[in-house]
Amino acid sequence: MKGKVALITGGGTGIGAACARRLASEGVKVAVMGRRREPLEKVAKDIDGAVLVGDASDTSEMKKAVSQLKDRFGGIDFLIASAGGHGLGDALATGDAEWRLSLDANLNTAFVAARETLPCLIERRGAAVFVASIASLGAGPEVCGYTTAKHALIGLTRSLARDFGPSGVRVNAVCPGWVKTPMADEEMEPLMQNHNISLEQAYELVTRDVPLRRAASSEEIAAVCRFLISEDASIVTGSVVVADGGSTIVDVPTLAFSAI
Repeated sequence: MKGKVALITGGGTGIGAACARRLASEGVKVAVMGRRREPLEKVAKDIDGAVLVGDASDTSEMKKAVSQLKDRFGGIDFLIASAGGHGLGDALATGDAEWRLSLDANLNTAFVAARETLPCLIERRGAAVFVASIASLGAGPEVCGYTTAKHALIGLTRSLARDFGPSGVRVNAVCPGWVKTPMADEEMEPLMQNHNISLEQAYELVTRDVPLRRAASSEEIAAVCRFLISEDASIVTGSVVVADGGSTIVDVPTLAFSAI
């Protein structure tokens, strides 16, 4: 991995920041991209990385970011598309603006980043990982935009893997369940208020039926991403790797028997 170059969108916090730190610890030259400068600079300072402030769903801003990386490092070997965001509300509660925002945050960031980095990935026979979600595989309540966009990420993964595999580019997706991140912390707030419980107790509540009985850390998901871009996964492409503590293997209609 030493000397390779990685671009990580959504690299200022959560899984993206954990990926940046993991790769940098192995000698990868890392650039973190996001819309907020302050968290990006904090991560970059820790890892001696590059900061690219911009919206990954915006073609002109992504083109600029790729150009800057090529000028500085000569190219790009890895893309980890970790940018994402909320898409709350059922279909009736989702207006046009909210719908577009959900798609931009969770799907278009990955598509635009992939499209603009592909020439470099082809040149270097590189790899890309999309940070999807178990919302790519099932539907939670009242998250229409988020669920739809995350489902589409799987299609994007498979399409790119099919089209660019002959050029030596590998593309995979990872689907985490609950991960302790700032975004997930915000999602715990209604449970904390409704049940008058702490943040840690809220995580325990949402994972009580998960086989491993806990949420993941960002570092655990970063380890999966690292594997998928590495030579250890040289034959893996178009795959959807579920990293959810076992959430999606649970037969929900049989949960009632667990209390017997």
